Amino acid sequence: MSIVRVIRAGLLTTVQDLGRPGFRQFGVPTGGAMDRFSHELANRLVGNLPTAATLEMTLSGDELEFRDSTFIAITGGEFSPVTSNLDQLSIPQNKPVHVPAGTRIRFQTAQRGCRCYLAVAGGFSLPEIMGSRSTLLSSRLGGLRGRALKTGDELPVGDLNSAEPDVAFVNERAAISFPAWFVRPLALPAGDVITLRVLPGEHSSMMSAESQLRFRDQSFLITSQSDRMGYRLAAEPLILENTSDMLSEGTAVGTVQLPPDGRPILLMADSAPTGGYRRIAHVISADLPLAAQARPGQFLRFVETTMEEARTLFQKQRADLDHAITMSGLMPGVRISERMTEPKGSAP
Repeated sequence: MSIVRVIRAGLLTTVQDLGRPGFRQFGVPTGGAMDRFSHELANRLVGNLPTAATLEMTLSGDELEFRDSTFIAITGGEFSPVTSNLDQLSIPQNKPVHVPAGTRIRFQTAQRGCRCYLAVAGGFSLPEIMGSRSTLLSSRLGGLRGRALKTGDELPVGDLNSAEPDVAFVNERAAISFPAWFVRPLALPAGDVITLRVLPGEHSSMMSAESQLRFRDQSFLITSQSDRMGYRLAAEPLILENTSDMLSEGTAVGTVQLPPDGRPILLMADSAPTGGYRRIAHVISADLPLAAQARPGQFLRFVETTMEEARTLFQKQRADLDHAITMSGLMPGVRISERMTEPKGSAP
């Protein structure tokens, strides 16, 4: 079995997949990759199914050693990965890359975005818990013993599927090989203010008229008290006209809650299935990958949309992903078949 070894651990790197969506009624968060689009794109680029486990790196990346020759793909935030040798060859993102046995790759601090994803052909082969390999840090569940990666960790890689890759196209003399084409990813956040489209929440009308306007007009700072569970936002407090106690009710990834202090919380992948704060909005599914790439110090602005537009945008996002993979000749479960070329510096 192939092994990926952690030479130097990054700030927060965890094993993630599509999470545990069928267990919220039992109090288990959905979890999984924060940016599901980038996670799925990375998997598809190496021929894995979308459910295969990837590594999710946050803000700063790891240095990894690939014990055996393999195919990888890197998507999401721009972490400027390079080989850990004197040449420091740039590793392109958003395309499959062949790395020979013994290759070391160093992921640097994120230049844009917040999270990047590394897929390896065959996926990371760790035990499934409740149908998922994803790491749930709050419960020390899944992944590698329920925690973030540490220096010295070794991650087993699963066997390739029955369609073995055609290695005849790989340039064995090159440090790395990759095709000329690449798949266009979702746009990363540009600038300090990130616009997210939302649907009104059940309790939005409980805010004062002025607060309802300010929720749409002002920008909210993502504070340092933000993680995979949720983003705590700061701005002029929003006022609830009805402050009576409420029983905990169901929430979802993307729900915007308003606690008594008037500063909203955007719930993310590892958020609890229920909450006792007012639900004033919900970020649409198509914009959750963009939210996942926002970092503390940036600002969020919420713009109201309709359910019809939310469905249309999500369907278009899925169609764009399927079209991009089809055009590149890769489909889930199908091995890489495009001709790969020797790298000549950074790729697009």
